Amino acid sequence: MPKYLLKQRQGWYAVLEIPKPLRPYFGKVRFKETLHTDSLKIAQSRVLSIIVEWKSWIDAVRSGASTFDVEVKRRKAERERLRKANVPEHEIEEALFAIAIDNDSPDKGIELLNVSSGKWIRLLDHIDEYIATLDGINVNKTIDMKRSDISRFANQFTYAHETTKRDVIDWVENTLIAKEGLSAPTCSRIMSSVRGYWVFLERHKGLNTAAPLQGVVPTRRVAQRNSRVKQISRTHFTPNDFNKLLKQCGKDEQLSTLIWLGAYTGCRIEELCSLKLEHTLTDRFLIHDAKTEAGNRIVPIHDDIKGLVKGLKGHSNDGYLLTGLTFNKYGDRSNAIGKRFGRLKLRCGFGRDLVFHSFRKGVATQLETAVVPENVTARLLGHEFNTMSYGVYSGGVSFEVLLCAIEKLNWR
Repeated sequence: MPKYLLKQRQGWYAVLEIPKPLRPYFGKVRFKETLHTDSLKIAQSRVLSIIVEWKSWIDAVRSGASTFDVEVKRRKAERERLRKANVPEHEIEEALFAIAIDNDSPDKGIELLNVSSGKWIRLLDHIDEYIATLDGINVNKTIDMKRSDISRFANQFTYAHETTKRDVIDWVENTLIAKEGLSAPTCSRIMSSVRGYWVFLERHKGLNTAAPLQGVVPTRRVAQRNSRVKQISRTHFTPNDFNKLLKQCGKDEQLSTLIWLGAYTGCRIEELCSLKLEHTLTDRFLIHDAKTEAGNRIVPIHDDIKGLVKGLKGHSNDGYLLTGLTFNKYGDRSNAIGKRFGRLKLRCGFGRDLVFHSFRKGVATQLETAVVPENVTARLLGHEFNTMSYGVYSGGVSFEVLLCAIEKLNWR
């Protein structure tokens, strides 16, 4: 008998023994597939390409690929092979159905047949293809968040046609909110990401199942009532907290420097970590590329940190005021030192209500206590205000007014 060939009454078959260690993965001892011919010559011309493909699947499983994915690729490859051979579509369906019945359990065979034909859309299968279409979004962090949201949904719901609104509501309320403690806005963001993916499947993958996504997120009040995780209200650092943090810093001068700068400027952590020497003058910081337009502002340098800032400028070797920080994959310099601050505040016994952003709250609290006008505080912190006189018509306050306000800060 020629190698890889088996003659039966229905004609010639391609066969390949599966290595014993891999048989549990494939659920069979060998591959077997009809060659649709009684001619040995034709069978010999067709068998080698199939064998090469099977061996590639074996190699894929050895390298960790899903056997189900391998089987789906097998069905798709066979479908394309038959189409190129001009086999009528109804005969292709009959042949693939026969493969499913001969080689798999009935349920698995039908599942593989429907997935490989595109009749059943597996939600995990097209995420990368969809993400690649998001040309208008150029922020890596946003892209990664969308991918994470969709993957979270697709890992819960395998097939689009089996996903019901009732199941999605149960998942949102009982898993995302009750177990994981996610907020209603976060759940809405997840559903928004999935909704965009669903539209893509409708337009490009032939999905004709209505999206079961409308109205699945409860109102904020209901979500908070159902959540087992109490919502954390952020609070502000006090001078005692400031000194406790500095004492616990030990030899981490980089972290203690960040704390000094945060306390005496009210700047966000990323604003400080991305502050360049060219934007650090003798008496002021020029904040650029902030979160909002209002965030681009001038912050006077407090007398208590002028010596520190002068030393930082003299020792910088990379053009940044806080030298030596590294960028993460999103282009942020604050990620690693932010985590160090998180570990520091835990050592100090502070809870989830106190974060680095609490220095901004502390600055706002001190300025309000010192009866600094709210519009001046807003200018210092980079907050928007929508009054007609100051928010629309005013060109801002003088540097001297900002300096007078910032000098009222006292963290000692």
